[in-house]
Amino acid sequence: MSNEKFNSLLEEFKKNFKLVSNANDLQDLKEKYVSLEISRENVFDWVISNIQDDEQKGEYLSKFGKFENSLWQTDSSQELVVGIPIFDLDISFDEIDQMFDDYGSYFQRYGCMTSEQIISWDKENVLFDDEFGNVEIVKRPDVLLNVQ
Repeated sequence: MSNEKFNSLLEEFKKNFKLVSNANDLQDLKEKYVSLEISRENVFDWVISNIQDDEQKGEYLSKFGKFENSLWQTDSSQELVVGIPIFDLDISFDEIDQMFDDYGSYFQRYGCMTSEQIISWDKENVLFDDEFGNVEIVKRPDVLLNVQ
């Protein structure tokens, strides 16, 4: 019984992961990412509530970690990585990281404390997950300041 419920929670997570991978824009990604995070929390909550033995809890969480890692894959052409889409490929994560360094107080004002919390971006906005589980879209500071 317990493995059936755990496996159904993994399938729900997989379904939400695929939806995230197929998001069309930042707003769509935000909604699908929130659903993915809820399904992740459901897995953790189930393990904590239903598995009494600490060693077994670790095994279940390890299984979930391996399962999630297996979802990050390349397609048959070895070019497309399944995962979280970026909607402005003209700017790299390193450039977003530098933007965070340059305008950290701007991001922090909205609750984005580190660049690792940035999930994705498009030509005008960034999407981030703050440390409290809020997923927000804010205007990119380079766009606000018209910096090219």
